[in-house]
Amino acid sequence: MKLIDRSLNFIAKKRGLQVIPTDQYVPDFRGVKTAGVSVNHDTALKFSAVFSAIRIRSENIASLPKSVIQQTGGKKKVLYSHPVNYLISRKPNSYMNIFTFWEFMNSYVDGWGNSYAIIERNTYGDPVALWPVKSAYVSVERANNELFYKVHYGDHQGIYAGYEVLHFKLFTKDGIRGVDPINNMSQTIGLGLAAENFNAQFFEKGGHLKGVYQTDQSLGDEQYERIMKHLSSYKNFETPLLEYGIKYNEISISPEAAQMIEQRTFTIQDIARIFNIPPHMLAENTHSTFSNIEHQDIQFVKYSIRPSVKRFETEIEDKLLFEGEKDVIDTKFDLNGLLRGDTQTRAALYHNAIQDGWMNRNEVREMENMEKGPKTLDEYLYPSNLNLADIIQNAVNKNQKNTGNGNNN
Repeated sequence: MKLIDRSLNFIAKKRGLQVIPTDQYVPDFRGVKTAGVSVNHDTALKFSAVFSAIRIRSENIASLPKSVIQQTGGKKKVLYSHPVNYLISRKPNSYMNIFTFWEFMNSYVDGWGNSYAIIERNTYGDPVALWPVKSAYVSVERANNELFYKVHYGDHQGIYAGYEVLHFKLFTKDGIRGVDPINNMSQTIGLGLAAENFNAQFFEKGGHLKGVYQTDQSLGDEQYERIMKHLSSYKNFETPLLEYGIKYNEISISPEAAQMIEQRTFTIQDIARIFNIPPHMLAENTHSTFSNIEHQDIQFVKYSIRPSVKRFETEIEDKLLFEGEKDVIDTKFDLNGLLRGDTQTRAALYHNAIQDGWMNRNEVREMENMEKGPKTLDEYLYPSNLNLADIIQNAVNKNQKNTGNGNNN
């Protein structure tokens, strides 16, 4: 048997396989085993950095104002009565509010790589409800260059055509399904989980040994019991009286244990890199300062939230709008709230916008969630030196008109 085992191990090694005893085998549904721990979606969410990264991104996207906008003649108008506007900004279905729905959809994109929602339509073809389905319940197949979705479990079992399902997917290698970030990055997440398990066991055993008692003499049972009785009678911070040439030797923390703190920092940075989120949002402030955190927040919106928002907008417009609407109607997740900056920065922006004439005062009040002011605040202001040419030209035109009228008389 040993010869057979060695032969199998040799063949497996040549083919790049890993041969392990059956009692150590972990089935696929339990996830990937790395760094001594099993990594799947449930265990990954127990790692605080993964949980926080998915939560922060999902909550920010769920909190964004969402609307359906019609663009005609250079003007934009929010279509409040449009059925799609109601679904994406008010009530997606009978049992979820709009925040919970978008939080759910993005958390599955970030954690599973794919999120799905079944589109319910009325007899006129208008969408009337969006029913989310867990990613694990859905399989995607392609036939005759068309996608079909099969829901295996839950209240919406069945086979659906591509236009009947909203499918938001992460980075994809085949254009059909998004890459699962937790399974794909299981080694990095496993290192973080293993570090947390090590720390838990380390402190469960009282931390590292602070010191040992040492003697060159051989102690019998009676002497040993006597010494232990004396030592146990002393309270904390008292100095014991040692006999039999016993000496106390202090032990410092091992380098391996000390490196675990540094390892946890590196792991948090890796998790931040996976989910495209600034490390300071995961309470890792090694390279953060008060001067650069605001710029990191802006980068978070530009390079992390904005691509995710575009992913949602594109799929919604493709699946929920009619063909005749797609040229004049857009969906919008408003990022202005995340890019507002501090009070001083906003005040400077609005001041320049009003003075340069590309915003009026009522538009500024609207952006600050204030009531609309008098009608006069709708007027656009211009610097006097920019208006001077227009004033002169209007005076010349008026003079020429009056002169022409005099000649006719």
